[in-house]
Amino acid sequence: MEMLCKKIVVQKYGGESIANFERMQRVAEYVAKTVCQGKKVVVVISAMGKTTDNLIEIARQVYGGEPPRDELDNLLVTGEQQSASLFALKMRSLGFDAVSLTGWQIGLETDGRGRIKRVQKIAIIEDLLNQGKIPIVAGFQGIIEGTDKLITLGRGGSDTTAVALAASLNSSGDCELYKDVDGVYTVDPDIVPNAIRFEKISYYQMGQLASAGAKVIMPRAVALAQNFGVKIKILLSPSIGASCGGTLVYSGTTVEEMEKFWFRPAIAVKHVSLVKIMNVSNEPGKAACIFRPLKNVNLGDSVQGVGEKTADINIVCSRDDLNYILVQLEKVKKSGLLGEVKICDYPEMVQLTLVSPVMVEEPGYLARVVEALSEVKINIESLGSSGNSIWVAVKKENLKKAAQALAEEFELVEKLEEV
Repeated sequence: MEMLCKKIVVQKYGGESIANFERMQRVAEYVAKTVCQGKKVVVVISAMGKTTDNLIEIARQVYGGEPPRDELDNLLVTGEQQSASLFALKMRSLGFDAVSLTGWQIGLETDGRGRIKRVQKIAIIEDLLNQGKIPIVAGFQGIIEGTDKLITLGRGGSDTTAVALAASLNSSGDCELYKDVDGVYTVDPDIVPNAIRFEKISYYQMGQLASAGAKVIMPRAVALAQNFGVKIKILLSPSIGASCGGTLVYSGTTVEEMEKFWFRPAIAVKHVSLVKIMNVSNEPGKAACIFRPLKNVNLGDSVQGVGEKTADINIVCSRDDLNYILVQLEKVKKSGLLGEVKICDYPEMVQLTLVSPVMVEEPGYLARVVEALSEVKINIESLGSSGNSIWVAVKKENLKKAAQALAEEFELVEKLEEV
């Protein structure tokens, strides 16, 4: 069994990797190549392309609003199940014995919020590997512990599925996540083309970036990998292009590595909305009136500026939650509990978060952020800092200019060679 475990590799392919049958063919050929190298491969697959988004939109149209989560989850898991079956068929067409599996078939159990607790039937996958077969697991889905209810794991949940399988298989910790970008960069290379790619990055910094909005990996996947010592390699999908080496996410082993890779800052970008509540009476209970009806919303960063008699409160939120938040705040305003407040919303905003593991030890980061944006004449609509991160909210049209300015200020871009 020890020899078997050392050969196991879990490969996860995102929706863009298999967005069409041509890309699926390339991925299948890559998996086949890995198997021919003598490795035991477990494939975790996402829904093809924009399948999940399309299913959500259809559900909203049918229901006439935001559908109940239980029925929505029952619908959404079908996207990954289709991909898993189709990919298994593609592998069989190449002469490899592949078997598709759903989340409930492998006993992937979660709590009521979709947080993985265990993979109860991991022996099913081990048996298939021992028989020389390739398990193709539908990602993004599980079953609520102690029930027969299906549940989704949240955006990027297939990453977490892959890490959970790597941990449960007691393998050498090989977990490869194939994306539409070749690893983790100091800032999204689609926004800042000359951003620097991390060869290696710590669990800690990757977790901070993911939580701040970097879409390259799900935050819960990073936490799970750290807890079980699973090394993650983030690579460009073979169906999109050739990888330059990707990024290794792990704990690190030497002081030299810590110095070389761990202390470089990075920027996460998240598309958000901003709500400003102005002229709130500065007295106990007023902030509670604002946030109490929003207790079921996953709010982003909030800032309260307090004056002698009044306060202004800024709330950063998901664009999907903006309308709900505004409806709730209008109800509170009409109740008269807040007095003569003014509520303004800015739907099309972006939040840029600078993350640096050494920020708390070195002064001047905040001053450099605001100065860099001032020099390119970008107004900061909201700002906050906490521990090793500083975030600013700016208008959507200023995204590229703001990201480039901050990237250059903190040396997060490749230097152009002088001619």
